[in-house]
Amino acid sequence: MKQMEVNIWSRLLVKVRLARFTKDEDGAMAVEFALVLPIYLMVITMIIEFSLLTYAQAVVFYSAEQATRFAVVNFNATVEDIQLEARANLLGVDTSNLTAIVVTAPTDVSDNTKLVSVTVQYKYTPILPISKLFNLDNDGTINLAGNSSGFITDEVEAAFAEEG
Repeated sequence: MKQMEVNIWSRLLVKVRLARFTKDEDGAMAVEFALVLPIYLMVITMIIEFSLLTYAQAVVFYSAEQATRFAVVNFNATVEDIQLEARANLLGVDTSNLTAIVVTAPTDVSDNTKLVSVTVQYKYTPILPISKLFNLDNDGTINLAGNSSGFITDEVEAAFAEEG
């Protein structure tokens, strides 16, 4: 009889504790926080990653545009001068990841005009190993390119020379 009473009391005690445990909300916020934190951090990190990628793309375009502007303003600028100008305008990015600065500036001898085209190619290296998520190059980089073209005539160059 005594053994049976102990069994009944222990079962009743377990039921009471279980009922208290299911109604107890202490620590619920900590569990919710632990579940939401990794997702929140991932979203914040991806926002930072895409912001850096967007910045790098904008800098590459800006560099190409400024190099083209330099070539248009300086009619007799050499390809090396234009490339140096493009490299100088890569602000805030790692210039060691610059893959090419292609400058074409053929002069039409019939009317002495020049169409300058500048292409800046850059390999962006992500801060996160996102090569598994996106189809990236084998080295885990993203290829960026900025193109710009400008047209100048010898008459415009002569007008600049007369003003100076």
